[in-house]
Amino acid sequence: MIRMRIPRLVFALLVVLIIVSAGLAFAANNIVPTTRLTDQSQAIDANSLKPAACSGINLNAVVICTGGNCNGSNADELIIGTNGYDNISGKNGDDCIIGGGGDDDIDGDNGTDVCIGGPDNDTFGNKCETEIQ
Repeated sequence: MIRMRIPRLVFALLVVLIIVSAGLAFAANNIVPTTRLTDQSQAIDANSLKPAACSGINLNAVVICTGGNCNGSNADELIIGTNGYDNISGKNGDDCIIGGGGDDDIDGDNGTDVCIGGPDNDTFGNKCETEIQ
C-alpha cells in the first residue's frame, strides 16, 4: 500500500516543482522601469534652516560666525554663532540670531530681530525685539 503512494507523491512533488519553476522564470522576465522617485532635490536656504521662533521673518542669507566679532549686513539674515565666545551684531535688516554655546554678546541693531542665546550666559543688547535664553 505504501509502494502505491510513493509514485503518486513523487508525481505530485514534480508537478509542484514545475509550477514553481515556471512562476520564477516568468517573474525573472518582468522588467520594472526606473522611476527616479528617489532622485528628488530641494534647495536648502536660510528659511529652511531657521528655528520656529523665527518663523515670522523671511530670511535671505545665512551668516556663519567663526568666533569673536561677527557682523550681519543690510539683508535679512540667519546668523549662527559658534560654540565659543561670539560678539554678534545683526546690523540692518530683520535677523534671526542664534548665539550657540559659550558666553555671547548678542545685539540685533536695526530691524526686527529675534535673538536666541545658547546653553551658557549670554548678554542681549537693547535692540533684540525678541530674546530667548
